[in-house]
Order: sequence, then C-alpha cells, then structure tokens
Amino acid sequence: MASIGNLICLTPRDSYMVDEPIRRRGLLGRLERSVGPFVRSPGIGFPYLIGFLRKNGVLTGATRVVVQHDKIEGPIPFEAILRDKVDLSRGDHDVLFVTAYTNSAREAYRRAREARAAYAAAGKNLTVVFGGSHASAVPEEGTRRGHVDASVVGEGEWAASALLNDIKEGRPVQPVYRAAFDRIRDRGTLALDMGIWHGLKRRPQQIIASTTFARGCKLDCHFCAVFLTNGPTVRNRDVADVVEEIRSQGPRYTTETIDQIGPGLYNTILKAVVKLPVFGSRYGHRLIARMGPGFTRQFFFWDDNLYNAAGSFRALCEAIRPLGRPWAAELTIDLAAQPELLKLAYESGCRDLFLGIESVSQAAIDGLDKWSNDTKTMRGMVERVHDAGINVMGAFVFGLDGDDPSCFDRTLEFIYDTGTDFVVANIIQPYPGTGTFKDAVAGHDLLPWAHCPAQSDVAMDYNWPLFDGAHVLVRPKGMTVDQLQEGYYYFLREAYSLTGILRRFRGRAFDLPSAAAHFARNYLLSRYGMIKTAHAIRRKGAKPVGMEGAAASEAPRPVPGFARLQPVAVPRPAEYVGGGRRGSG
Repeated sequence: MASIGNLICLTPRDSYMVDEPIRRRGLLGRLERSVGPFVRSPGIGFPYLIGFLRKNGVLTGATRVVVQHDKIEGPIPFEAILRDKVDLSRGDHDVLFVTAYTNSAREAYRRAREARAAYAAAGKNLTVVFGGSHASAVPEEGTRRGHVDASVVGEGEWAASALLNDIKEGRPVQPVYRAAFDRIRDRGTLALDMGIWHGLKRRPQQIIASTTFARGCKLDCHFCAVFLTNGPTVRNRDVADVVEEIRSQGPRYTTETIDQIGPGLYNTILKAVVKLPVFGSRYGHRLIARMGPGFTRQFFFWDDNLYNAAGSFRALCEAIRPLGRPWAAELTIDLAAQPELLKLAYESGCRDLFLGIESVSQAAIDGLDKWSNDTKTMRGMVERVHDAGINVMGAFVFGLDGDDPSCFDRTLEFIYDTGTDFVVANIIQPYPGTGTFKDAVAGHDLLPWAHCPAQSDVAMDYNWPLFDGAHVLVRPKGMTVDQLQEGYYYFLREAYSLTGILRRFRGRAFDLPSAAAHFARNYLLSRYGMIKTAHAIRRKGAKPVGMEGAAASEAPRPVPGFARLQPVAVPRPAEYVGGGRRGSG
C-alpha cells in the first residue's frame, strides 16, 4: 500500500514560446511581466480531472493538489516547485500529471525528466503520467523512450482513476491506461473544480469561465484528431450540470463588497474608480463584472463542436438562457441553416462563434471530408450569423490539396468581403493518428525537418515542436514549400495589419465606440493572444526555426514580398462567386 502525498498538474509551454520567445512590448507587456496576465484561460482538463477524482474518493484530503502552469507562471524549476508548492512530508509517493498537445510534447518530456531528477535528489518516489491529445495519439512514445512511466488514453478521468488506484494498492503501474468513450451522459457524472487555479503563483486577474456540454463531434474530418482525444461518438451531458458549472463561476464582488477586494495594481485601480461619485454608482457593477478578480462574466464552451444535433442544442440554449450571461463556442457552420436556432443562441447569450471555414476552395474542402462546409453558400451562412448579432472568428487552413498560390489573396478577399471579425490560420499539419498523417507517411510526403533531428536533446518519434500549425511539414501539391510558408506569413500580416483590421469592421464609419472595440480586440488578439500570429507579423520572411539543417533543395528560402509568389493574377473560382459566407467547427 502507498499513500499519495502530492498530485502535481503540469501544463508545459508551447514550442514557439521556447524556441522563439517574444518579449511583450509596450505598457501591456510591462504590466504582464510585473503584475501578471489580466485575463487568461488556464484550461479545463485538469479541473475536470481533479473534480472527478475528489468526488469519487480517489483523492482525499490527505493528498495535496499542486498546479504548475508554465504558460502563465513561466517554467519554474522543479527544485523551486518542491520547495514552494509541494509538501514533501505528505505521503510516501507523489504523482506528476503532464498534459500536452503535440507541439508541446518535447517540453512535456523535458519537464518530466527535470521532475524525476529533482525527486531523486529529494529521495522521494515519483510516478510521471502523460495525458492530453498527444498521449492519446501516440500513447507508447513517452514510455517507450523512457520519458514517463505511464500514459492515460480515452476518457481521462476513469483512466487516471485506475492508475492512481494501482499506485495506492501497490500494484505495478501499467505503461498505458485506456478508458472507453461512453461515460459522461448521466447527471452528476463529471465534476468541475476550477478552484485548483487558486494555486497559481501568477494567477490572472480574471479567469475565463468555462464549461463543456459534449465530447466528440458529428464530423470525421480527414485532418482532425478529435476522434482520438474525445472519441468517435458524441456524448452529451445533462444540461443541469452545465448550468451549475456556469453558476459556480462568476464575479465575486459587488459595489457593496468592493472594500473586501485584495491588494494588487488592478484591484487598487478598480476600487478607486468604483468609488468615484456618479461614475462609480452608474458604471460600478459593469466595471466589477469586467475587471474584478475571479471569473469572467462571459463563459466559453470547450466543446470541439457545440452543434451536433438540433434537439440537444436547443435544450442547452433554453437551459442557459435564464442565466443572462454572454458566451462563446466553436461549432459547425451548418447551424446557420437553422435560423430559429441561431436566434435562440443569441437570446441565450451567444456573442462569438469560432467557425472552421478552412478554405475558399471547394476542392480543398472535399479533400477534408468536411460535409458541413459548402463554399457556394458560405458567404450567406456567415452573413446569417452576423445578422443574428453574433461575431465570427473564422479559421482557415492552407496547403490543402487544391490550394495554389492564389489561395492567400482569395482568402483575404473573402474575410474582407464578409467582415469576418477575427481570423486564425494554420498550415495543414499531419497530426499523429489523423488521415493526413497516414497519407503523408504512406506517400513519403513528410519533409526532412518533420523527422526528429539527430541532435535533439529529447528522443521523439518526429520533430514535434514544429507541429504547431505554422510550419510546412507535408510537401504541398499546388505550390512550392517557399510559396506556402511565406504565403502563410503574408496572409497573417495582411489580415492583422492595421489596415486589415479596419477593413474587416462591419459597422458604420461614424460608430466610433464599435470601431474602437473591434480594433482593440483584434489588436490584442494578434499581438498578445495568438503568439503564432505575432511571430508572423514580426518575422517577415525569416526562415522557420528547425529548418536550418534541411537540405538546400528542400529548405524554404525567405521570399521578400508576396509578389514573387504570385506572378500572375488568378481569377476567382466559380464556386466562390455568388455570395455566401462560410464557417464551421
């Protein structure tokens, strides 16, 4: 028998934050470095895991839960974590859970090795467990290469429970723990413990309130890994559970209790403004809701696709409508084909939707097996979302079969014509386990730098740090590697230039408050929220990290100016003319 003294939840940094760190500039940058981030979402995976383990008695008060979020707190050395966060006097065995996306797998392995060394020096037993999307896609890599002791795959709460019970009962830890994707339907099955984030040393002033309604997606897109991480079927939760989770996260103070607010720069300014005569009494509640410590009033659904069926979506919207709180989510654009559901979504608080538009070429869409998207009607679909009063964040993918060098300007034309409020873009990535990865391997289309370099300090099956959506890893069919890499940077620079942001504004010229809000949100997203976009804006043609060792015949060459990539004008494809907007999850 063993007693677990500490359970550490570690979120490592992404690769581009390690290899190409961007120093935050200006007033906002200095504030974040000295005071901490104002608003952030640390994630929802660990809160569900810890909430479930505590609710079901797998974790008791004898075990201390420790959180370490390298993206928010920085990569604090494990010696300092053991000194300042961990209680080594508890129990005789500690457990480290590390979660990672594919592009942060190298950092996860590095941190796992660092933790082992620190625990060995402290003379205490440690079991290192790997979870998250990369562990689900490549569960044997971490254990086979000796970085971790076990991986959890499938419904993580149940897989982790089995692992922890083995440790407590003194049974050998298995390399992989799998759980079926069918457990979350019943009322009260999952439990959310967002309180774990109080343990962050640099806790954001506001944490984005979060919940999830379903796991899984009705689509099975060729390039998507959702089926690996959340299962091949859609499982909805009881809507009453969702409502309870949202109610548990919200502003903690009112104008009457503002004097109880803690110390800190943000709090000092907030308290002073709220106490101003006239202004404070008129706007105090709104300021506290948007600036006070705790959880944001707006909440976000972490579902991969919130719209899997009309009936369940309707039931969800009707359940959350009485809350009167704004929300955002990712879902498929076919929701726009149901005007009454769009109206209900707005009435229930929906104000922002993330839509995977993917491409302005139907040939490229067809290659993704994404049946919810039709470029002939896409403009009209996006327009319906806008007409319902909902902002659109459009997601695009470049380098698909059917793309040529004209795709960047045609996509820019689309986002300007449709007034797409926010934009996110990636280069097609061969994420492990997906159809894109299998096709690239079978066709020998992976480029040399996609393979793990011989000089890597961490043994990996592939060069995972480059699998971040910003690097060309698969040989494109309709353009050169140069054209795809530099065209991608060109697209982001144009979309998030000051001119590009203003061209996407849908309001009237004299509506200065709306224009200012649109500009501010886009500027902050591009410079502070989306690090890959910030790199594209600042690098302007620099060779991507990781490609320096590639053969001269394969390595992309910096191309100064997009004109070289597209020497002739290419007319719009027929399916793109005719007026539709589009998007999808």
